[in-house]
Amino acid sequence: MRKTKQKTAARLWAAVFLLSLGCLLPSVLPHGRMEVPSYVDTILEETLEKETNSARIAFVRTACSLTGQVSYFWGGKSHILGWDGSWGWPRQVTSQGSSTTGHIRPYGLDCSGLVSWAAATAQSDPAAYDQVGEGARAQYALCVPAVNPRPGDLAFFPDLSHVGVVLGWDKEGTLWVVHCSASLGGVVVTPASVGFSLYGCPAFFAVGT
Repeated sequence: MRKTKQKTAARLWAAVFLLSLGCLLPSVLPHGRMEVPSYVDTILEETLEKETNSARIAFVRTACSLTGQVSYFWGGKSHILGWDGSWGWPRQVTSQGSSTTGHIRPYGLDCSGLVSWAAATAQSDPAAYDQVGEGARAQYALCVPAVNPRPGDLAFFPDLSHVGVVLGWDKEGTLWVVHCSASLGGVVVTPASVGFSLYGCPAFFAVGT
């Protein structure tokens, strides 16, 4: 009788575990889609309307393809061109300097990781990692200052603590940026007014093109 109760209890706990896992699966397991969401496409229709540089357009669209799909992960980088199968899977945060250090979180990218991944993936060239740099400060140092930012330029917080990719200006004069935000949970598209005020042209774009 006691063994029967133990088996019943074990099955009950197993069922509870599987149900809880089922609730987590959509947010934990990677799905691998690289499509620009329709609401972001609507913004891009305006911001890219006058842009003629195909490399800039590809850079912007590649970064935007992760909107809402990849979470923020302190120290998260990827040297895989295209979708990285490790995104979404639980991993311990090992980089120091964050309140999440030592915690298990769904793997993703940090802000500069999004920029370097998008640059290399858009160009289908791993050499772009070195050209754009890794880390917001390094990426800023490799940029030429941009007074009038255009699609594909990089946007920085004034203290260089955060970086994103400029989408461009919409018809109402709003400047949009795609970035991987810790406070917003992952890759998002927002107005630059959330804190961006420094802009630079990445080294892999010829100045003026």
